[in-house]
Amino acid sequence: MEAAAVAVGATAYGLNSTWYFIGTGSSIKLLFCDAVPRLLCVAASAFLIFAGGALLVYPAVGVILPIVISTVVVIYIERVSTRQLHGLNMGRLVKTVAAQGTALGGRALSAVYMSLPITLVSLVAPPAVPIFSAIERLQRIYLQVLAAAPNVMQKWVGQSKGLRRKYRRAAKTVTYNAVLGLLAGAGFTLVAPVMSTIVFAASIQIPMEYAAISGVLIFVVCTSRASGSIALVAVGQVRTILISAAVGALVGVPSILVGARTFGVPGALIGEVLAEVIVLLIQLRALRKHSAPPR
Repeated sequence: MEAAAVAVGATAYGLNSTWYFIGTGSSIKLLFCDAVPRLLCVAASAFLIFAGGALLVYPAVGVILPIVISTVVVIYIERVSTRQLHGLNMGRLVKTVAAQGTALGGRALSAVYMSLPITLVSLVAPPAVPIFSAIERLQRIYLQVLAAAPNVMQKWVGQSKGLRRKYRRAAKTVTYNAVLGLLAGAGFTLVAPVMSTIVFAASIQIPMEYAAISGVLIFVVCTSRASGSIALVAVGQVRTILISAAVGALVGVPSILVGARTFGVPGALIGEVLAEVIVLLIQLRALRKHSAPPR
């Protein structure tokens, strides 16, 4: 039941208003309509479980409820009516998804080497799973917070008037996110060992050298988020995102398996870094080739 409820909540997350408010540039509405309900509901579910509630409380209160609240609030604030759903049907939905097929394929392939590392490590190096899963979880939380930066910059690049201005802003976005990633990666290296003792109640201790490898990964991911989802889209090279993701999956899966099998936790982390670096290099090469807009 718990797993089923989490699955329902994960599916319902597609109803969130994140991209709508990013597109309209309404960051304050995004904060109060999406982030605040989620924060309050997760905190409430944690308190209820601590007070003796069943584990089912988390997916019900912490995952599904905030989506319901957010959806109702957004419909009310934005005055969404049934009239705006006129013409919405399965055929139109299929055409819309097909039009975004290349980008969707890239996202799906990226998930192969971004979402499965713990599973891959458990197959070849079970003793490494506790520490690896702990550091993997912390770095994903960290990256989820950092995702706000490129999300906000997408509108800044997209609303540019003229190709040259758009291309310049796209290049600046890559630079800004690279600097952000560098600072964030260094920060993660320093705080991850302390964070692990707090988050995991001192049951797992992350060594500084493992945190440093994750810091490098954070830097690369922050940069590739801008080079892929923003810059390559701006220059009309969405197909490169798909290609880089496919290569990243082909490299990432075996490198994580071999690295974990041979060197344990650091080997698996280096496998992740290798995959992300190759993805970034492919994207930067394409950006360099298509950096100048037609006159």
